[in-house]
Amino acid sequence: MKKIHLITLSLAGICQSAHLVQQLAYSGKCDSNAFSICLKSILEINPTSFIAIYGNHEKNLIIGLEILLSTLTFSSFSYSYIELIKYISNMMIIEKKLKKSRTAIYSLKNKISVISSEYYLNYNIKNLTRKLGELYLEIISSLGSRIVIKGIKDFLQDHQIQEKIRCLLFSGIRAIVLWKQYGGNQLQLIYFRYFIIKKAKKILHHLKDAT
Repeated sequence: MKKIHLITLSLAGICQSAHLVQQLAYSGKCDSNAFSICLKSILEINPTSFIAIYGNHEKNLIIGLEILLSTLTFSSFSYSYIELIKYISNMMIIEKKLKKSRTAIYSLKNKISVISSEYYLNYNIKNLTRKLGELYLEIISSLGSRIVIKGIKDFLQDHQIQEKIRCLLFSGIRAIVLWKQYGGNQLQLIYFRYFIIKKAKKILHHLKDAT
């Protein structure tokens, strides 16, 4: 069931991005390692393996796996839950629009390649965040269907937080692309929900046993 394993991890990537958006919007901060992992996942255009996209270890998606499990089991049904689902749904809409635009995809790949080369020369996360945030605005936002983020006004008006949120939406869309590449679709979330929950629990159990 390797396919379910990869589908579960890609769904965790989507959930992790959306959850970190919520953290930033309501508290002005988020888990720095998880943010860095999401950020760098955007740079992996031609990865050697799935897990290479997320820093070569499943532990880097532990937040996403926990949120995925909570979401699929309805264990924390609240306004925050509804908001998370809405962000993910909106990212899926944008991914569909992106898929239809060969020009946008070509431009994104070329510009990400340049940004990636620059990043691996100096490893400047702040600069990487700024450039990927600008790229999101330039290409992805221009496709339409902008995502309205809810949160605390002071945080949402902070330029650096805005950049980070754009990067996280970008990484969420990247994870949706991966999810679909491994055969993921919305109907599957209904019919294979039990198997995805079981796999997420198994991965989390393995990760916690290893620590």
